[in-house]
Amino acid sequence: MLHGPRIAAPPAAKEVSVQVQQDGLPPATMRGALMPASGAKGGGFVMIPIGDLKQTMASMRAKETGMTARVDGVDVFALSYDGLDQARSAMLDCLAGKPYTGGKSLAEATSEIRLVGTGTIAGTAFYKGAMLAKKQYPPKGSQRVGLIHMSDEFKQWFETVKQSQKMPDRIPERIAKHFMFATILDDQGSFRFTRLPPGEYLLIADFSYKETVTRSEVTGRTDVFVGNQHIGSNDQVAYWFEDVKKNTTFSKTVHLKDGEALQVSLDKSMLGCFFICR
Repeated sequence: MLHGPRIAAPPAAKEVSVQVQQDGLPPATMRGALMPASGAKGGGFVMIPIGDLKQTMASMRAKETGMTARVDGVDVFALSYDGLDQARSAMLDCLAGKPYTGGKSLAEATSEIRLVGTGTIAGTAFYKGAMLAKKQYPPKGSQRVGLIHMSDEFKQWFETVKQSQKMPDRIPERIAKHFMFATILDDQGSFRFTRLPPGEYLLIADFSYKETVTRSEVTGRTDVFVGNQHIGSNDQVAYWFEDVKKNTTFSKTVHLKDGEALQVSLDKSMLGCFFICR
């Protein structure tokens, strides 16, 4: 059964033609029945015979960009996805009414499927410890910038974790697919995430930076005398500078539109604190 806001909701059941179009392949046509909404919000329903679904599912590729479904010639649904191979057997067994024997539940198997889109999030990540300090970047070739797709499914899971006040021993596969990592492309902290569907995302940077600190050590003492009278002492202090590595983690929330190429600056700068905290 398909449901969506672009699907019409007739007053009575109506037989329709459902056409699935995949890039570079001839369209697959199925019979369907357009059903009344029965008080449901957000569009109507199309029921499709299991036999037609099984045939279409078997012909679908492991990943697809821009697959569309039409009901009586009207586009009602568009989908881009990746990871179908690992879930195909489970879904076909479900359609056949058989238990899946692949060692995973249907929910676990289908969790491998990830929606993909045409959006891009790119930018640079850096840390700046003071107004006159130079920018410091994560190392080239490292994976120190991550991205979390803040879907409703992820937010619901995260809220449950917060309420339990305990991190789970294992993150479910359906949640793990929300996490992505980018390889730093150059010495200026450039990163890029591609094939993203629209939605809310949380960018996270986690890397080490170098900070120069001043060290001091009392190496001796100078006593001061006037005549035979001791009037005081001065410490002899040696100073030197030392570079130490410290870790920093910071994040930024962004909203990506369908097909958008979003450019962001993912930075932690102490410049803002200089003006706000004084």
